[in-house]
Amino acid sequence: MAGEAGAESEVHRSELTYPSTDWRGFFRNHFGPSMLWALIGIGASHIVLAPTLGGTFGLFAVWLFALIYLAKYGAWELGIRYNYGVGGNPVEAYGDLPGPNNWMQWFTVAVFLVAYAGITAAVGMSTAAFVEALTPLSFPQAFVALVGLAGVLVLFTRYSLLEKILLGFTIALGLLIVLGVFVGPPPSDVAIGTAFTVPDLTGPVFVGLFAAAAGFAPTGLSTSVLIGSWSMAKGEGAGELRDRGLDPEDEAHHDYIRAWIQTGRRDFNIGYAFSFVLIVAMVVLAANVLYPNPPADANLAVAIGTILSDSFGEWSYYAMVLGAFAALYSTVITLLDGASRATGDIVPMAVERPDLDGERIRKAVVVAIVAVSIGVVLTLGAVPVTFLIWISAILAITEILFYPANWYVVREHLPEQFQPSRRWVAYYAISLAVVLVFGLMGAAHEFGYV
Repeated sequence: MAGEAGAESEVHRSELTYPSTDWRGFFRNHFGPSMLWALIGIGASHIVLAPTLGGTFGLFAVWLFALIYLAKYGAWELGIRYNYGVGGNPVEAYGDLPGPNNWMQWFTVAVFLVAYAGITAAVGMSTAAFVEALTPLSFPQAFVALVGLAGVLVLFTRYSLLEKILLGFTIALGLLIVLGVFVGPPPSDVAIGTAFTVPDLTGPVFVGLFAAAAGFAPTGLSTSVLIGSWSMAKGEGAGELRDRGLDPEDEAHHDYIRAWIQTGRRDFNIGYAFSFVLIVAMVVLAANVLYPNPPADANLAVAIGTILSDSFGEWSYYAMVLGAFAALYSTVITLLDGASRATGDIVPMAVERPDLDGERIRKAVVVAIVAVSIGVVLTLGAVPVTFLIWISAILAITEILFYPANWYVVREHLPEQFQPSRRWVAYYAISLAVVLVFGLMGAAHEFGYV
């Protein structure tokens, strides 16, 4: 019997799918989860927050975003490490955190229900502002139609074709924005005068805008749960081992797991780099065209639409508005779909009832987020920039916990051979301290301390 089991194990090992080592194979077979992740942030942080900071602080905003990206990277890197090294989503292990039973899973549900309803309202407001600029629809009509349609799509249809179209427009817009930087860079006086000019770091304008950027650029840390779901859907890494009844702790599989962790990190790094290059390009264009007058609630679509005019002429206004709409609307759909699916998966874990109907929970969450976001907009009116800054600064506070949570589950569950090195641990400690400062700035802004 032992010989038969050993032979069966050898057969399973020989059938394991190792990642492609060449770039062509990587893009054909493994690339993808990071771009889905990037779409969540490109809508709000790149189209609205980046021009707002660039129009306010000029090129100094580049340094701000560089600090944010550097500090927040670790939370997602830990999630990727867990995805492929353990073969699951980090949220599955949140129940093991010290404290009340499953408290972090319940906190994650609260984030996806409450915070994501606010984020959907904020991004939907920005989307409606662009539709209002292109159509006869009023702002409330555009918002209700867009968010309502997004809810219907997520609830009842396979919207893969629409998703591909929006993704195509978003990528095309990204390329156009990056090209626009080279065609129409900011004048030398703006570049020299703002790149190293430090604003009032304790003033309400800087604290509020920086906290907003830190909360939602490149996106919220809770998306480590979403990218975990997308990564695990591919059935790669330690997940494949478990599916085949093999032990990830077995040294015979360590080269396999190591290769998949490296592949997952490579995929994420590409999406992260794409997101950073695009946000820097938006800051540079805003410094060129908008500084010192950032977009406001009343002129968001017009201001963003003109951001490429100095580079390509009048036709680029419509290209920018259409592309910005595509980026923002894809974010609305991705937020609705991601938050509802994650909640449907997490609630049965949190209540320890795997028999619960996750699909029914998912649909209820979609309806709730659509209804709450419409109620927010009908109550507040057309305040896309103001509301996005407010809700994003809240994220700087609430999303902190996902960083130490991911670190804890990696430390507790990852095989010793794949634990972070001392250099990585030092980086996690320093960057987590910086993220905590982001949260303090968010609290100072939200509670009126500055």
